[in-house]
Amino acid sequence: MSTEQKQRKRSTGQQIRRWSLTLLGVIVLGIIVFLLIPAPVEPALWSAPTAPSFEKEGPWKENNKLSSAELVTDRAKFPEFITFDKEGRLYAGDSDGKIYRVTFDAEDKAQPAEVFADTHGTPNGLKFDAAGNLIVADIQKGLLSIDPNGNIEVLTTEVDGGPIYLANELDIAQDGSIYFSDTSNYGKVMFKEIAENKPHGRLLKYDPLTKQTTVLLKDLYFANGVVLSAEEDFVLVAESYHYQLTRYWLKGPKQGTSDIFAENLAGFPDNITRDAQGHFWVGVFTTRLSFADYMHSHPWLAATMSKVPQSLLNGASAPVKHGLVAEYGPEGELISSWHDPEGTLYGITTAVSQGKYLYLGTAPGGSQGVHRVPLKP
Repeated sequence: MSTEQKQRKRSTGQQIRRWSLTLLGVIVLGIIVFLLIPAPVEPALWSAPTAPSFEKEGPWKENNKLSSAELVTDRAKFPEFITFDKEGRLYAGDSDGKIYRVTFDAEDKAQPAEVFADTHGTPNGLKFDAAGNLIVADIQKGLLSIDPNGNIEVLTTEVDGGPIYLANELDIAQDGSIYFSDTSNYGKVMFKEIAENKPHGRLLKYDPLTKQTTVLLKDLYFANGVVLSAEEDFVLVAESYHYQLTRYWLKGPKQGTSDIFAENLAGFPDNITRDAQGHFWVGVFTTRLSFADYMHSHPWLAATMSKVPQSLLNGASAPVKHGLVAEYGPEGELISSWHDPEGTLYGITTAVSQGKYLYLGTAPGGSQGVHRVPLKP
């Protein structure tokens, strides 16, 4: 090798080392700056209870009851909630604002879905009132009423002089009162709220006679599904981020107080429905995320993660590909769990017992379309 070649090789090596050192310096500086930036939240310490085992005998034991789910319609890509009218027609909202209606023939086969209405928002909770109007909790538009012709009326967007941030799920009492969740004052689902581990949700009540909205409960950890008991002596609200169902008493000696109805669920509870037996069906959006539980017990890690842009963390809170539904009795006892361990159906938000079937809905991040499985395989 000539002297000139040796010099050229040495020069190239020096350039590579300089660029490598520069790159390393930029990376180290970036890490230092990232660590020095104040966290946008001050996470609360919480030692989450150990998640129930799917391997041990008991009501949480893994099975494949959901693995045979059949598709009802995929026009509603992410049917967060499902309800039925008096004629047995199915209604499901989608994340693009449309609410679809599905009729069934004499053999209980679903017919092609049609658009019933478009809120131009995100319709989640759906329930028909006594007059045949579809009451909708829309996370962008507030609490809505849609008449049989699809005409939309806004019922409420405010409470106590402030906004309803994220109207999510609802149920309607026999007297017409509407109970619904205001999920979080964040206004949308954000990983930062999971990291913060502080309560920002509320349970609200809308009185159709006075047209007044009141706060029944506040400081809820991501208030989600809402359902009344068969006797309407209490209303349940799911607190997704603390894996529990909270009960608010409407009648009796405990009226106006709350307690825990069910705790340490095997995942993040979403919507709650009640069947003819008075049992409660809970859609579990995702099974427990071990990283989230670890983060809650290490606030410094949660604070660090809260500084990461939301766009980079969407995958961190994506649902595990394991479909899960839980059935609870009237006293909060876990009766059974329904699983799809293969993850063909996952990200389940809603389970509705109707006729011979359990109808299932999902949310963005999960599988798509309305599905159903026989209640008695």
